[in-house]
Amino acid sequence: MTAETKEAKPGWRDIFAALGKRKSAAMFVLGFASGLPYILITGTLNAWFTNEHIDVKTIGVFSWIIIIYGFKFLWSPAVDRAPTPPLFNMGQRRAGILILQGVIVAALAVISTVSPQTNIGVIAMAAVVCTFASSCQDILIDAWRIEVADEETSIDILSSVYQIGYRIAAILGGAGALIMAARIGWDHTFVALAALMALAVTGAFIAVDGPVRPKIVDIDAGAPPPQWRNLALTPVIAGWAWSFAALFGFMALALSHPEAANARVFTLQTGPLIVIAAIFAPVGASALMLALRGRAHQPSALKVWPAQSIFDALYGSVLAPMADIIVRLRYAAILILALVLSYRFTDLVWGAFAYPFYLGDQFGALHHTNDEVAIASKVFGALMTFFGITAGAAAIIRFGRMPCLFIGAVLAAATNLLFADLAQGGAGTHAFLSATHLYPMFKVLQPLADFLTLDVTVDERLTRLMVVIAAENLAVGFASAANVVYLSSIVNPRYAAVQYALLASLTMLIGSLGRGALGELIEMKGYAYVFYLTAAMGLVAVAASGAEWARQAHERMKAKA
Repeated sequence: MTAETKEAKPGWRDIFAALGKRKSAAMFVLGFASGLPYILITGTLNAWFTNEHIDVKTIGVFSWIIIIYGFKFLWSPAVDRAPTPPLFNMGQRRAGILILQGVIVAALAVISTVSPQTNIGVIAMAAVVCTFASSCQDILIDAWRIEVADEETSIDILSSVYQIGYRIAAILGGAGALIMAARIGWDHTFVALAALMALAVTGAFIAVDGPVRPKIVDIDAGAPPPQWRNLALTPVIAGWAWSFAALFGFMALALSHPEAANARVFTLQTGPLIVIAAIFAPVGASALMLALRGRAHQPSALKVWPAQSIFDALYGSVLAPMADIIVRLRYAAILILALVLSYRFTDLVWGAFAYPFYLGDQFGALHHTNDEVAIASKVFGALMTFFGITAGAAAIIRFGRMPCLFIGAVLAAATNLLFADLAQGGAGTHAFLSATHLYPMFKVLQPLADFLTLDVTVDERLTRLMVVIAAENLAVGFASAANVVYLSSIVNPRYAAVQYALLASLTMLIGSLGRGALGELIEMKGYAYVFYLTAAMGLVAVAASGAEWARQAHERMKAKA
């Protein structure tokens, strides 16, 4: 590759210079608008619930909402093609984003006006609406970013600016919300955050309309005819619809009549059926499409259905990519599926209970203040996540992706043992810090807490929390970097975007689905028991990543031979 053709990645100077351009400025605001509702619904609400003494079991069931984000690719074809009314002479993308942002602001406003103690069902409905609208907004923002990119504002620049806006929203919606809530109360905090989201609608006005591009679905010539594809997709769509209805129907029951709902029984009995409907049904339909490839097209099979473009888009975004994975990887696809489903389990399954563990006072919870959690988790912890991702990227370059994938699985499981130690009093962590004389080192964070006007004293107890959070965030950052590289390595360049989105969504399913049962288990056994359990369950990912490492090494040896 010559110097003229080589594309340099944007540096910080390029990114900040780009903020003065209209597209990049709009991208920054849209990134903020994308990140704020996600952090509020999937994390900050749980902190509010904990302060209001909502039980852990209810928080676990409520956290199923995150699954909406994981499976937004299912309705992305419909959102991509949905007509929008003419608003302020905006194009389809900008008008759609503006409408969805209005829905998000309205949902956040509803949440701010009710109490979790008396109207948690109303909050749940508003949160579901907010999450669905936010996921649709993300689809349109991603499409807008791709369509408006040009030589002056490249896709790399726009993506980097998007991440800056997103991360700032995460800090304000996380640490900022905790700090505000300790001073003005949670209802007023959500009013302020809803107002902040309302200001973010300026992104749709700053943005420019991208070129109108034809929405062509790439269906290869050997694919089965339309009617056969539609017939294969219909039960898959029905299975997805049933999965969401079963999941959110149980959530409604658990929030309205908690005495009649048993999340552990639901997870054990209905959970496997949801996994079958969400994963194995599409895999089976993909295998059927492979069996029908190349068959002669009968006239009856060539008839198109209403909304054929939607069926074609779903075929192109789900069945065709899955079929490609089966063809390329054959029986190894089973191992890869097990690895993808289990790899992020240990951090995803207990992520909803982080705030209840830090802030609560039952079942072995730590009973820290909002300000202490803000600096330990959302400031110091966020910095450690960045270092973990950086360390993961450097290790992958030095040692390769498979060793790092395996090490990431080991670290993610092991750090749950550190939280178990905290839940039992922190004797092990205290011994480590005393032996290494690290306690005084964390005193350097006291000036930062004072500068932020936080009511925090960086004592030994808070130091133990920060050390464990640092270890966990470093491990999760390292494992996330390895997982992104691994998923990227097994996708087909032809289906790169849709296969990656599909696999990334599957990583969220098992961990998110297990949260309801985990909440009940915490109330029965305590946090320490659950941390030991999740560490043990993390061994599944360790075994799967080790087996995949061995498989790839064996394939390389065969190729050399």
